[in-house]
Amino acid sequence: MTNDPMQQELHDIELKLHSAREAAGRAGATDKDKADLKLIEQEYLAARQKQRRQSNAGDAGRPALHGKKALDKKLDEALEGTFPGSDPVSFVEAAPVKERDRSLPEIKVAEQQQPEKTEAARKSK
Repeated sequence: MTNDPMQQELHDIELKLHSAREAAGRAGATDKDKADLKLIEQEYLAARQKQRRQSNAGDAGRPALHGKKALDKKLDEALEGTFPGSDPVSFVEAAPVKERDRSLPEIKVAEQQQPEKTEAARKSK
């Protein structure tokens, strides 16, 4: 065993996970057994993520950034990841309303709220 409490916690959760997988894999496994397995899997993933964060926090080679500087750094990295921005800006246009769709409640409400727009659309056809 290790003296590191995080390692010990992770090891204990791994044991629970192993037992839960066995219980959920049995022929007579109940829904509770399967639900317990999912919860323990989530607990295990959270513990692994916590361990990674703790090990990354101890990196002496990387200066710690706080507040606005950290946000600016993340935004700069995200911008660099999307450069060059060769994709054109796109937008979605609503499909025209067909006569058979006019009986739908959504269309009726829209026609009541803006009758001038729906009348102009009908005339343009």
